[in-house]
Amino acid sequence: MKRLIVSIMAVVVVTVPLSARAKEPQPEAGAIIMKDIGKTTVFKNFTYTTTEHEQIKILNKRGVNEYCEVVIPYSTEYQNIEILDASTTTPNGEIIKPGPKAINDVTPPFIVSAPIYSDVKYRTITMPGCTPGATIDYKVRITTIKPYMDNNFFDSDNLQTSDPIEVSEYEVSIPKDMKFEYRQYRFNATPAIVAKGDRLVYTWELKNIPQIIPEQNMPPISDLSNRVAISTVSSWDALAKWYWGLAGDQYGTDKDMDQKIDELTKGLSKTDEKIRAIYNYISMNIRYVGIEFGIEGYKPHKAEDVFRNKYGDCKDHATLLIAMLRHAGVTAYPVLVDTAGIRKMDPTLPSPGQFDHEIIAIPQDNGNGGYWFLDSTSDVTNYKDLPPMDQGRDVVVIEKDKAHIVKTPVFPPGKNSISDLRKVKINGDNSLNIDMQLVYSGVYEMFEKSMLRGMKPLQRKSFIESTANEVCPGAVVNDYTISDIYNLNIPVTISLNFTCQDYVIKAGNLLIVKVPTISMQNLSQLVARDTRTYPLVIGYNFEKANKVTFNIPEGYSIRYMPDNTKFSNKFGNFAVSYKRLEKHLSYNGVLLSDAYSVGPDDYAVIKQLFNNAVITEKNQVVVFEKLKLKRRAIRHRRR
Repeated sequence: MKRLIVSIMAVVVVTVPLSARAKEPQPEAGAIIMKDIGKTTVFKNFTYTTTEHEQIKILNKRGVNEYCEVVIPYSTEYQNIEILDASTTTPNGEIIKPGPKAINDVTPPFIVSAPIYSDVKYRTITMPGCTPGATIDYKVRITTIKPYMDNNFFDSDNLQTSDPIEVSEYEVSIPKDMKFEYRQYRFNATPAIVAKGDRLVYTWELKNIPQIIPEQNMPPISDLSNRVAISTVSSWDALAKWYWGLAGDQYGTDKDMDQKIDELTKGLSKTDEKIRAIYNYISMNIRYVGIEFGIEGYKPHKAEDVFRNKYGDCKDHATLLIAMLRHAGVTAYPVLVDTAGIRKMDPTLPSPGQFDHEIIAIPQDNGNGGYWFLDSTSDVTNYKDLPPMDQGRDVVVIEKDKAHIVKTPVFPPGKNSISDLRKVKINGDNSLNIDMQLVYSGVYEMFEKSMLRGMKPLQRKSFIESTANEVCPGAVVNDYTISDIYNLNIPVTISLNFTCQDYVIKAGNLLIVKVPTISMQNLSQLVARDTRTYPLVIGYNFEKANKVTFNIPEGYSIRYMPDNTKFSNKFGNFAVSYKRLEKHLSYNGVLLSDAYSVGPDDYAVIKQLFNNAVITEKNQVVVFEKLKLKRRAIRHRRR
């Protein structure tokens, strides 16, 4: 379903019970897909033609927004596209066909700033009369005139989507003597196989397919839906040999590159230092142009072209990084990655169609084998770190004639941390003065760098003010500093000083102070649902550490402070402790989460951990009592 159609919706989804049927009332649906027919004919030279026929009844405004503008990506170099038919049947039965101006080829937004990718186009159809109650019907044929992988064919089709489907069919006609493998995911129906002359026709047909309904932090829809994948690629080694044939000659360097590499590594004796210098240069100076892997082909551009143009897609980034490292005497290999945004790679079905990204691998020089990975497409990711989308994925490391399937690491909680240190002075006028230092690493550092770099100076000031106001509404920021957010060698550190007026509650001889701890409210939002159908995917492990030190007000003693608390389960632990010093009291709170991904059966466990942390943090209140004055004893002599 929708191999050719681009969906603009960015939601994560979950399948409803199988009792739901497309013809029943669908309050969650934007449309009912009455027909979803895909037919592919593969020729002996491995070119192929795909015809998609979609008939969709629009139910409401959500359906209008998703389906009434049909968008079909294609490659002008590899493919020809034809609109065979298109029409809208209005609610009163009138049939309207789109006029010539309603069908257009448009340039994707990224092409404007990256003209070397100009063979990527979108064919769009603006469906006329497309309102709730209307039915749109269109048929599209795309002919792939040049296979993406020489002498091979690969394809996949989703037979389920976020709206209910009455009939979904995927047909593949293939020469009898062409060897291939197919896989089915999440359904058991076997294909109908019919011999037609020198061809075999495989047909998968499903009816009354339940819709897939949004659920927060779910796996991608392609991991949840009924799906078929097919490939003629004989082995992963064959794929490696093919890709090396595409990329192997692209790793050369020229005089300007060599000069820059020598400049970057001058005076550096350690290999690790050289790799860091080259990685940092590419990450910060070669603009990443994000293009879906494979749309414009799998061949990267020459390293010297990428270096000169100062931009490239993921394949180009990897090629340039490998080339520059080689000149510095470091061996590195391209790595094909199925990022967290798409279906998981199936190691039993070799196919380049399973990947949407490329990074590099450097063999570990520790005697134990293995690799460590670099992704220079992210200019906010520090050396030897990985964006969350690259972590915990089965990937293919490409050598000249050999492929290695390995898994990228999922970093431990301490790698992705927020360290929040607050020094608090309780003033005599019931206000607080707070020195606050936030240090971000890993995923949190990537987010902060990206956000802060996108802000103008006044916006950054507003961000600092909102940070202080999360501690106390009406906070007045006295001073702040932000570390160099363009330096990949240091963590993001934000330091600020602010005043909270009327923060302390005075009740008779008592002072009541809510300890200004780090907020964990967002964790309770992650586990707000009572139950889940599919895994909760956080995508990284993390640590949140908070230390608050504050003075005991002059003339007061501690009347009450919460007990030290510890809680742990299989997904992490949360601990709170207090320590009394001579004139100060310190609070320490640490949450460690190993909940990279949590299955539905374990959802109650992670819900318990996060909710306990949120509730405990909210209940951190200290009460001070005014000291009683000691009266001097006076003796009266009896005269």
